[in-house]
Order: sequence, then C-alpha cells, then structure tokens
Amino acid sequence: MSIIERELQHRLDQLEASRRSPNWPLLTAQEVRDLGIYGGASGVWVDKARTRNVAAEGVAVGLLHTGRHYDDDIDDTGILYHYPTTERPPLRDENEVQAIKNAKDLKLPIFVIRNIGARKKLDLAWLDAFDDELRICVLTFQGVDPKQNQFISYPIDHQPTALFGPRRTSVVEVKRAERDPHFKFHILQRFKGTCLVTGISVSQMLDAAHIIPVVRGGTESSENGLLLNASAHRAFDAGLWAINPESLKIETLPDGPDVQRMRLNRIDLSEHSSRLNLEALDYRYRRLFLKGVTA
Repeated sequence: MSIIERELQHRLDQLEASRRSPNWPLLTAQEVRDLGIYGGASGVWVDKARTRNVAAEGVAVGLLHTGRHYDDDIDDTGILYHYPTTERPPLRDENEVQAIKNAKDLKLPIFVIRNIGARKKLDLAWLDAFDDELRICVLTFQGVDPKQNQFISYPIDHQPTALFGPRRTSVVEVKRAERDPHFKFHILQRFKGTCLVTGISVSQMLDAAHIIPVVRGGTESSENGLLLNASAHRAFDAGLWAINPESLKIETLPDGPDVQRMRLNRIDLSEHSSRLNLEALDYRYRRLFLKGVTA
C-alpha cells in the first residue's frame, strides 16, 4: 500500500470512528480533536506532523466553517470555501492553500467541520475546483468515493445552455430545493468576481443570483446567473429592477426607488453583453418585471 493509499484509508477510518460516536452526527469539539480531524486554531487543519511525508506543505485534513461570515456559501451538497487571509505571515496562509490543493492532486478527501451550537457537524468533502485569482475553492460532499459523486456539476467551459429544468431536492425534515455548490463558484468566475451593477469586487459580499428563478424552473447553469452584491440581489428578487434585453440598460419600477437610491452605478451593461444570456434576461424582463411579479 502506497503512502497516499494509507493516508486515504486513515481518513476513511477517521470517518468510520466518528460515526461510531454516540453523539453522531453532532460530535463534541473534544471528540473531533481526539479523532485527529481538527486540531488547530485557524480555519485549515493540516496535521503536518502526519501529512508532510505525503506532500511538502502537508495535506489539509479539516476545514472549519463557523457560519459567522459566509453562511450562504455552504449547503448539504457542498461548500464554497474562501482562502485564508489573516494577519499571520503570508507564507503560512499560502502553505495552507497549497495543502488544500494537494488534497485534490492526491485524490484525498477533506473533512468540513461546521459549528452547530456547541457541537461539530462533520462532512467528508472532495475538492472539485479552485480559483487563485478569486481566492476561492469549491468542495462537494460526495461520500467516500468521488466516482459516485451525485452532485457532479458542469465544468465552467462546458455550461449547459438549458435555462429551465428540474432542481434537485433532498429530504431533511421537509422537502426543499438544494443549491448547487458550484453555481456561485461559476458565476464568480463568469463575472470576474465583480458585481455586475455596482462594481463591488469583494467576493464575500457577492451573491450568485438566478435570472430565471428556481421556483419558475430556472436551472443552475451559469447562463442563468448574475453576480450581484447582497443589496442589489435583494432588490432584483423583489422586482425593483431588471435589465432590458434589447438596450441592456437597467430599468426600475415607475413608482419604486431609482438606480441612484439603490446605488446601482452601472446602468448601461452593453459592455458586459458577452456574459449576459439574452433569452434569460428576456424572460425575466417581460414575464416577471413588466408584470410586477417578484421572484
């Protein structure tokens, strides 16, 4: 058995041991530490003492998601994880980023740890894609074998053109629609990490908005998305503004707030035409906005 195979087996053994806990699926912090799944003070746990023989920077074992800042970036299907950027020496942050990437290169899973009250919820995740310029990566909860991934998303260069279609559902306590963990990742890339209508380029402040709402059959294709800051997204879903598919200019409700009041300072979007799907915009504009229908 190779070093990498032994490391994979060790992680699967950690998962099995965690499932034997009487507290499963919500473990105590001490249980998580005793299992070696997480043991650091930062967001990325590498356990370099054990994994440095696999890769020079080590291999990430656990990622802590507190939910305090980016709660909308995690779902039952996966997580959009922001690279660490701290006041520590920059090299340490970059080594942790590389340790996360090493897991993808070596086909090793990473544990995602969520704070649920005083307990920790564990999910085994696989790194699917990353973007160094935007400093984000996307991981999905695929089970113990990545080949059995039921949440496969289309690669960014091969997005489907279908704008309508069914959305996956899962049953927890009630049946609900799932977010595709890749959707925001692909929208961030499509719009270069910048809000289409305000120019804000802080990824933690941005949302992936559906042009054709999911409740009306809109898909998770990046063709059906816009990158908006949180306030612009909320106003968009409330039907306060839309993009005219012919002029590619923002229009607002006659009796509603204008673009200045909503701080939408990019009114003419013609220079961004290559990133906009006219069919989706036309549906939103004529079938929803002009009829006063909200998302």
